[in-house]
Amino acid sequence: MSTDPWNELELTPTSDKQAIEAAYQQKLENLSTESDDIRAERESALHAAYQSILNSLVAPFTPSDDSLDNPLFNEFSDELTELLGNAHRHTQVSSWQLLVDHPACEVMSLRNDLAALVFDKVLNHQKTCQIDKEMVTSEVLVFLTEQLEWTTREDLKARYGEGFYYRMTQQDIPQPEFVPEPIADTGNLANIFIGLTIICAIGLLMISV
Repeated sequence: MSTDPWNELELTPTSDKQAIEAAYQQKLENLSTESDDIRAERESALHAAYQSILNSLVAPFTPSDDSLDNPLFNEFSDELTELLGNAHRHTQVSSWQLLVDHPACEVMSLRNDLAALVFDKVLNHQKTCQIDKEMVTSEVLVFLTEQLEWTTREDLKARYGEGFYYRMTQQDIPQPEFVPEPIADTGNLANIFIGLTIICAIGLLMISV
């Protein structure tokens, strides 16, 4: 069995995602007459080749020229690189809070590029870590998701696919925390009501004397 994903799909290398998808689906259809065991094995190999090709098409994030011309953007990028290179600091939410508070983040024209830059560099860091303890923690990832609104970014979905967040964090997209309304303590309310009733009764008795 070939280890070249392009040969696996019998496709000439291309950046056309529609052509890649069509070749993949056609290869799957060709398996309809195979036995269950052979089909399962071939489907697994085809899927691996398909994903490998798609991953190879993901280009690193490229900021706009306006962002690159802004000294604040470049300063932010340098601090981000330094933070990711510090194995102790990049596991601390407080360190990332300092980065998010950088003056560059207050410039509205830079925010989209800054958010995408952080995502791209963090994703690359996660992929290249040799051991788990070097990785950015889930706590930090959730914090960054909330601060930089990664899950609403259509450009990230287009670049990395619908499941981009799960592939990096190995967890579902964080949902807004649900805080239930406090339920009144009916026992205390009953005691208060009884106490008020007694006070009123005593008051009526005193008036009638």
